[in-house]
Amino acid sequence: MRLARLLVFAVILVLAAIMVPSASAVSVSEDYNKGTDFSKYKSFALKVGTPAPSPLGQDRIEKAITAQLEGKGMKASADAPDLQVFTHVQISSEKVVDVNSFGYGGYHGWGGWGGGFATSTVNVREIPVGTLVVDLVDSSSKELVWRGVASDTINPNAKPEKREKVINQAVAKLFKKFPPIPAKK
Repeated sequence: MRLARLLVFAVILVLAAIMVPSASAVSVSEDYNKGTDFSKYKSFALKVGTPAPSPLGQDRIEKAITAQLEGKGMKASADAPDLQVFTHVQISSEKVVDVNSFGYGGYHGWGGWGGGFATSTVNVREIPVGTLVVDLVDSSSKELVWRGVASDTINPNAKPEKREKVINQAVAKLFKKFPPIPAKK
């Protein structure tokens, strides 16, 4: 009986670990103009399309994007950049509902007599979903050449260090396949 309870508890822990949102749960997608030669882009300038609700959040996003693009050999330039980088941030009015429950029971008592106590706790919380859209626009043609979208749940109670880490991880995942590999002719 004791082994069965232990096994059930272990299964519950594994399921809970699988269902907990994490930084790897960031959903990303990208789209780009297949006829674009991305190797010609050497510089960029950040522009704000739809800013984050918090200036601190917007600053973290811009720093993360700058780090990614500079890591790929591009230079930030306010004067005549090859690419204009527009950011759009949206916090969805629809929220993910997270339900966690934990309970433990009492015991049967000595000789079938007695008893124990049982208690359980249920926590329900609504978690907002944030989406970051990054548009790369060719400065000379004014055409969109690349768009990346990252979405994930947001922890409004996270400390600044955690917020920065989550943004850096999401932007790194977003730019992982940038620049796109040129199509073979």
